[in-house]
Amino acid sequence: MKKHALALFVLCITAACTKAQQMTAGVKGGLNIADVTNFDGDNRLSGHVGLFLHGSLSAQWGIQPELLYSGQGQQYTFLGHDHTLALNYLQVPLMFQYFPVHQFFLEFGPYLGFLLSARDKSDGDHVEVDGSYKKVEAGLGLGAGFWVNRQLGFYARYNIGLSDITKNDNRDYYNRVGQIGLAIKFK
Repeated sequence: MKKHALALFVLCITAACTKAQQMTAGVKGGLNIADVTNFDGDNRLSGHVGLFLHGSLSAQWGIQPELLYSGQGQQYTFLGHDHTLALNYLQVPLMFQYFPVHQFFLEFGPYLGFLLSARDKSDGDHVEVDGSYKKVEAGLGLGAGFWVNRQLGFYARYNIGLSDITKNDNRDYYNRVGQIGLAIKFK
Protein backbone atom coordinates (compact mmCIF):
# COMPACT_ATOMS: atom_id res chain seq x y z
CA MET A 1 0.00 0.00 0.00
CA LYS A 2 2.76 2.47 0.92
CA LYS A 3 4.61 1.85 -2.36
CA HIS A 4 1.43 2.52 -4.33
CA ALA A 5 0.74 5.76 -2.43
CA LEU A 6 4.30 6.95 -3.00
CA ALA A 7 4.14 6.08 -6.72
CA LEU A 8 0.83 7.95 -7.07
CA PHE A 9 2.26 10.97 -5.23
CA VAL A 10 5.35 11.06 -7.49
CA LEU A 11 3.12 10.72 -10.56
CA CYS A 12 0.99 13.69 -9.40
CA ILE A 13 4.11 15.83 -8.85
CA THR A 14 5.47 14.90 -12.28
CA ALA A 15 2.15 15.59 -14.06
CA ALA A 16 1.66 18.92 -12.30
CA CYS A 17 5.21 20.07 -13.03
CA THR A 18 4.90 19.28 -16.73
CA LYS A 19 1.85 21.59 -16.87
CA ALA A 20 3.83 24.47 -15.37
CA GLN A 21 5.14 26.99 -17.89
CA GLN A 22 8.56 27.62 -16.32
CA MET A 23 10.09 26.18 -13.15
CA THR A 24 12.26 28.33 -10.88
CA ALA A 25 14.37 26.72 -8.13
CA GLY A 26 14.91 28.12 -4.67
CA VAL A 27 15.74 27.52 -1.02
CA LYS A 28 13.59 28.05 2.04
CA GLY A 29 13.81 27.67 5.77
CA GLY A 30 12.53 28.85 9.09
CA LEU A 31 11.01 28.06 12.46
CA ASN A 32 8.82 25.05 13.33
CA ILE A 33 6.39 25.09 16.27
CA ALA A 34 5.38 21.43 16.55
CA ASP A 35 3.33 19.13 18.71
CA VAL A 36 1.77 15.68 18.59
CA THR A 37 -1.98 15.26 19.17
CA ASN A 38 -3.14 13.23 22.20
CA PHE A 39 0.27 13.80 23.80
CA ASP A 40 0.37 15.97 26.94
CA GLY A 41 3.11 18.55 26.95
CA ASP A 42 4.43 21.68 25.29
CA ASN A 43 5.35 22.57 21.72
CA ARG A 44 8.76 21.63 20.41
CA LEU A 45 10.59 24.53 18.75
CA SER A 46 12.75 23.39 15.86
CA GLY A 47 13.28 24.29 12.24
CA HIS A 48 12.86 23.34 8.61
CA VAL A 49 15.10 23.88 5.59
CA GLY A 50 15.05 22.69 2.01
CA LEU A 51 14.65 23.21 -1.70
CA PHE A 52 11.65 24.02 -3.90
CA LEU A 53 10.67 24.42 -7.53
CA HIS A 54 8.08 27.06 -8.37
CA GLY A 55 6.09 27.12 -11.58
CA SER A 56 3.15 29.10 -12.96
CA LEU A 57 0.10 27.19 -14.12
CA SER A 58 -1.77 30.40 -15.08
CA ALA A 59 -1.78 34.09 -14.15
CA GLN A 60 -3.27 33.29 -10.72
CA TRP A 61 -2.21 29.69 -10.04
CA GLY A 62 1.19 28.22 -9.27
CA ILE A 63 2.61 24.90 -8.18
CA GLN A 64 5.48 24.32 -5.80
CA PRO A 65 6.96 20.86 -5.10
CA GLU A 66 9.41 20.90 -2.19
CA LEU A 67 11.98 18.73 -0.43
CA LEU A 68 12.37 19.74 3.24
CA TYR A 69 14.10 18.59 6.39
CA SER A 70 11.58 19.20 9.22
CA GLY A 71 12.19 18.92 12.96
CA GLN A 72 8.96 17.94 14.73
CA GLY A 73 7.81 16.31 17.97
CA GLN A 74 6.82 17.37 21.46
CA GLN A 75 8.20 18.43 24.83
CA TYR A 76 6.76 16.72 27.91
CA THR A 77 7.42 15.89 31.55
CA PHE A 78 7.65 12.30 32.78
CA LEU A 79 8.39 11.33 36.40
CA GLY A 80 9.57 14.86 37.14
CA HIS A 81 12.04 15.00 34.25
CA ASP A 82 11.73 17.19 31.16
CA HIS A 83 11.84 15.25 27.89
CA THR A 84 11.86 16.14 24.21
CA LEU A 85 10.44 13.75 21.66
CA ALA A 86 12.50 14.71 18.60
CA LEU A 87 10.96 13.43 15.35
CA ASN A 88 12.93 14.41 12.26
CA TYR A 89 11.37 14.03 8.81
CA LEU A 90 12.23 14.44 5.16
CA GLN A 91 9.03 16.01 3.82
CA VAL A 92 7.87 16.11 0.21
CA PRO A 93 5.03 18.68 -0.09
CA LEU A 94 3.20 19.50 -3.33
CA MET A 95 1.71 22.94 -2.79
CA PHE A 96 -0.82 24.63 -5.07
CA GLN A 97 -0.68 28.40 -4.78
CA TYR A 98 -3.41 30.90 -5.59
CA PHE A 99 -2.44 34.55 -6.12
CA PRO A 100 -5.55 36.75 -5.56
CA VAL A 101 -3.24 39.79 -5.99
CA HIS A 102 0.17 39.98 -7.63
CA GLN A 103 2.59 39.16 -4.78
CA PHE A 104 0.34 37.61 -2.10
CA PHE A 105 -0.56 33.91 -2.23
CA LEU A 106 -2.65 31.32 -0.44
CA GLU A 107 -1.46 27.72 -0.64
CA PHE A 108 -2.67 24.20 0.03
CA GLY A 109 -1.50 20.72 -0.81
CA PRO A 110 -0.62 17.23 0.34
CA TYR A 111 2.70 16.09 1.72
CA LEU A 112 4.46 12.85 2.58
CA GLY A 113 6.91 12.75 5.47
CA PHE A 114 9.64 10.11 5.75
CA LEU A 115 10.92 9.56 9.28
CA LEU A 116 14.70 10.06 9.46
CA SER A 117 15.09 9.65 13.22
CA ALA A 118 13.09 9.48 16.44
CA ARG A 119 14.77 10.22 19.77
CA ASP A 120 13.59 10.75 23.32
CA LYS A 121 15.95 13.30 24.91
CA SER A 122 16.27 14.04 28.63
CA ASP A 123 19.04 15.54 30.80
CA GLY A 124 21.69 15.26 28.07
CA ASP A 125 20.87 11.61 27.30
CA HIS A 126 18.86 10.30 24.39
CA VAL A 127 17.18 7.02 23.53
CA GLU A 128 16.47 5.95 19.96
CA VAL A 129 12.72 5.26 19.64
CA ASP A 130 12.52 4.74 15.86
CA GLY A 131 10.84 1.34 16.35
CA SER A 132 7.80 2.99 17.95
CA TYR A 133 7.04 5.26 14.97
CA LYS A 134 5.90 4.61 11.42
CA LYS A 135 8.39 5.38 8.66
CA VAL A 136 5.91 7.36 6.50
CA GLU A 137 3.23 9.90 7.37
CA ALA A 138 0.79 11.80 5.17
CA GLY A 139 -0.73 15.20 5.71
CA LEU A 140 -2.10 18.44 4.33
CA GLY A 141 -0.42 21.85 4.34
CA LEU A 142 -2.33 25.17 4.41
CA GLY A 143 -0.64 28.54 4.28
CA ALA A 144 -0.09 32.01 2.94
CA GLY A 145 2.85 34.10 1.85
CA PHE A 146 4.10 37.28 0.28
CA TRP A 147 6.83 37.82 -2.32
CA VAL A 148 8.65 41.08 -1.52
CA ASN A 149 10.20 40.98 -4.99
CA ARG A 150 10.92 38.30 -7.63
CA GLN A 151 13.45 36.56 -5.40
CA LEU A 152 12.59 37.12 -1.71
CA GLY A 153 9.45 35.93 0.05
CA PHE A 154 8.01 35.22 3.50
CA TYR A 155 5.46 32.53 4.35
CA ALA A 156 3.47 30.86 7.10
CA ARG A 157 2.14 27.32 6.85
CA TYR A 158 0.28 24.88 9.07
CA ASN A 159 0.85 21.16 8.43
CA ILE A 160 -1.92 18.85 9.57
CA GLY A 161 -0.92 15.18 9.89
CA LEU A 162 -3.61 12.87 8.53
CA SER A 163 -2.05 9.51 9.39
CA ASP A 164 -1.26 7.98 12.78
CA ILE A 165 2.51 8.22 13.33
CA THR A 166 2.82 5.49 16.01
CA LYS A 167 3.00 1.71 15.90
CA ASN A 168 1.57 -0.86 18.30
CA ASP A 169 -0.75 1.23 20.43
CA ASN A 170 -4.49 1.81 20.65
CA ARG A 171 -4.42 5.63 20.39
CA ASP A 172 -3.93 7.75 17.30
CA TYR A 173 -1.18 10.38 17.31
CA TYR A 174 -0.81 12.98 14.54
CA ASN A 175 1.83 15.59 13.82
CA ARG A 176 0.81 19.26 13.87
CA VAL A 177 3.39 21.81 12.76
CA GLY A 178 3.22 25.59 12.35
CA GLN A 179 5.98 26.99 10.12
CA ILE A 180 7.15 30.52 9.43
CA GLY A 181 10.04 31.22 7.15
CA LEU A 182 11.92 32.89 4.35
CA ALA A 183 12.12 31.74 0.70
CA ILE A 184 14.72 32.77 -1.89
CA LYS A 185 14.34 32.04 -5.61
CA PHE A 186 17.44 31.51 -7.76
CA LYS A 187 16.62 33.93 -10.58
